Amino acid sequence: MKSYFLEGTGDIADVRGALSALLPGQADPWLLHAAVDDVLAYLDVTANETGAWSIQADVSGRHYDCDNMVLNVLRKLQTQLGGLVRDDDGNDR
Repeated sequence: MKSYFLEGTGDIADVRGALSALLPGQADPWLLHAAVDDVLAYLDVTANETGAWSIQADVSGRHYDCDNMVLNVLRKLQTQLGGLVRDDDGNDR
């Protein structure tokens, strides 16, 4: 499973609100669907060791070739929340 992160997003209420606006009707995790009943990625809000909030997006193994769809969602959130998009190897995306 590949994971991507939007790190350094700020206030938890803003992060949860932005996720819920973009992916309504769900929470903890928020689901990005490829089609009805076909989850592309699972998004969760996490805190790092310094207490900064991040969004973690775990791409479903069935959709290993759809990373750009997940990155597009994280970039939309980035325009609202700030922060940096990185992959699970620590590379900026």
